[in-house]
Amino acid sequence: MATSIDLEPVAPTPGAIMAVKWLRAQLWIIIAILCGFGLVMVASTTATMGKDAAITYSFIVKQAGAMVLGLGLAATVSAIGIPRWRKPAFVAGAYGITVVALLMVLAVGRSINGARRWIDLGPINLQPAELAKFALVVAAAWHFSRSAERVRSVFHGVLLPLGGFAVIAGLIYLTKDLGSVLVLGTGLCAMLVYAGAPWLYFMTLSLLMSPALLYFTVFSEAYRQDRILAFLDPERYDGPAAYHLRQSFMAIASGGLFGVGLGESASTLTFLPERHTDFIYAVICAEFGMAGGLLLAFVYLALVGTGLAIAAYARDMNQRLIAVGVTIALGLQAFWNMLVVTGGVPTKGLTLPFISYGGSSVLVCLGLVGLLDAVARCTIKSAAAASATGRSPMPADASVTSTRIGGAVKTAKALRWM
Repeated sequence: MATSIDLEPVAPTPGAIMAVKWLRAQLWIIIAILCGFGLVMVASTTATMGKDAAITYSFIVKQAGAMVLGLGLAATVSAIGIPRWRKPAFVAGAYGITVVALLMVLAVGRSINGARRWIDLGPINLQPAELAKFALVVAAAWHFSRSAERVRSVFHGVLLPLGGFAVIAGLIYLTKDLGSVLVLGTGLCAMLVYAGAPWLYFMTLSLLMSPALLYFTVFSEAYRQDRILAFLDPERYDGPAAYHLRQSFMAIASGGLFGVGLGESASTLTFLPERHTDFIYAVICAEFGMAGGLLLAFVYLALVGTGLAIAAYARDMNQRLIAVGVTIALGLQAFWNMLVVTGGVPTKGLTLPFISYGGSSVLVCLGLVGLLDAVARCTIKSAAAASATGRSPMPADASVTSTRIGGAVKTAKALRWM
């Protein structure tokens, strides 16, 4: 049971302000490294994908253009600022645009490899499922921080957020994109637990629904059964997913410890499917070896650590939830892709953030980084103001503060409201 006390945050020290400034610089250094390396790998994996295996530069040009647009989007999202992203109009706008885009893709979307997931916008194929990551983070952070102590109830803490998630998840599922649903669902679970919602009820509800969910999401579709069988025994099973995994294993094994060199891997030519998108990590391991693959994993781990550190310095629950949501979304997608390529989990169509070819993925991932940067900027601004006055005022909409992950205490404002 929460303790009812009036708690005022301690004024931040100049050292803490410098720490957040360094975290913000560290965030952009990591993103620059990932984007730069991504351009290199897209060039390596697509150079001979022109007509009749001719040299082409179209993929790298499109990817570079998407990154430029993504950086502009990140700057815009950060400049808008957290105070606006917590307003109901902005939250409703992000959620509504995502729902409309998902309805449009079902009606007039472009089908690729049997899945209708893209809206043709000329030079860019927009994938609305990517937009859902941004919308979910903003909407969930707004709901959990606004609910305050009510988040501990089953209705406000579990049923309402699951209802909002079910609408988006259902539409994404209809586009045959179970991978994005898993990423979004896991991200929502992390935010739910962090906000102090009754996670035991959530876990119980999930376990009760799991048989029906497994049937409708896995066993009702032949290609998903193929992926499960391929995951269990890729050497003996002869389905398409097993073929993908075997070729991925061959590419990884060919790299050894230090790789065969940039652009020298045979996997960049013919035998590895989706080598510039879902399976680009296999090419990285082939050309840079196990050492290069582990180094890239360490860079993603540094990104996760930076995001969580920014969350720890944030001044209110809304900012912390946004930072946690963004970090989980990016980190989970990256490590899930690596596990798919190395056979650690069943095959799902998820790109490697900032590395894989794909305009929608790059745009949304950089937009999420813009949200994380906005949290850091807001923290620096409020901390500097508090340091100048010698005290740290409570955020205008805060009624809950946290002294540990998932922990909450009632403030005087919360008590008056109740």
